[in-house]
Amino acid sequence: MNDDEVVIIGAGICGLATALALHKKGIKSLVMERAESLRNVTGAAIGIRPNGWRALDQLGVAETLRRTAIPLQRKLVKLHQNRR
Repeated sequence: MNDDEVVIIGAGICGLATALALHKKGIKSLVMERAESLRNVTGAAIGIRPNGWRALDQLGVAETLRRTAIPLQRKLVKLHQNRR
């Protein structure tokens, strides 16, 4: 039995993924977050590259996310003032 416990600072994507991976290995973790609640950010998105999907597959959450993901149709990103 493993009695190790890990403290993870930050409940962002990386912190939560780390906690999930440790849990799957039987290692206890405590996630600490400064924010008191989740922020409702309208219009926010994340782009996940193929290696990210492989990592999410390993964590066992990719299929759930694929059901709600919207694939990008174009790879062109326009910045302010028409810069690419």
